[in-house]
Amino acid sequence: MQDQLLNEGSVHGRFQPFHNGHLEYVLEAQKRCRFLWIGITKYDIDTSELSPLGRNREKPENNPLTYHERSTIISAALLERGIGLDMFAFIPFPIEKPAKLPQFLPVSVPCFTTVYEEWNREKIQVLRSHGYEVIVLWERERKEISGGEIRGDMLSGGTRWKSMVPPTTVELAQEFCLQERLKKLRESA
Repeated sequence: MQDQLLNEGSVHGRFQPFHNGHLEYVLEAQKRCRFLWIGITKYDIDTSELSPLGRNREKPENNPLTYHERSTIISAALLERGIGLDMFAFIPFPIEKPAKLPQFLPVSVPCFTTVYEEWNREKIQVLRSHGYEVIVLWERERKEISGGEIRGDMLSGGTRWKSMVPPTTVELAQEFCLQERLKKLRESA
């Protein structure tokens, strides 16, 4: 089995916040390679950098966590699962500006992904058109957990979101005052 592992692979996402569905995705990709690059999309949450496409996923209230906060949360979740720091690292992953991708990830590194919606198929085409090999881990009818659902529950003062994320996400979301930040972003939207 060891000989069949890829030397490197990558995953990518906004991870706003990192939830159990993201954890499943990252762990499945990590099992298939010796080293995993974790690409953070929408790594610059500056609103002056919004894509002209104006997608809902780019709104500030849907991107409350910084690159550093997301990498901290993901690292904690992976360490909790026994994945060593020598097995992964983080990179910006500008899927919104795909010509910049090779500045962060060589085209020789395969991209693991999943398919739940049309946006996933669009990303696959974008990555392939820029020379990346894309490996689809699974295709499912719908997401069981979404970041939007979690952020919505937090905004409403709910606690259901805590069952949808790794324990480390709960701890760090509280440390980063995510619920309060979401409320402020919603008010200013």
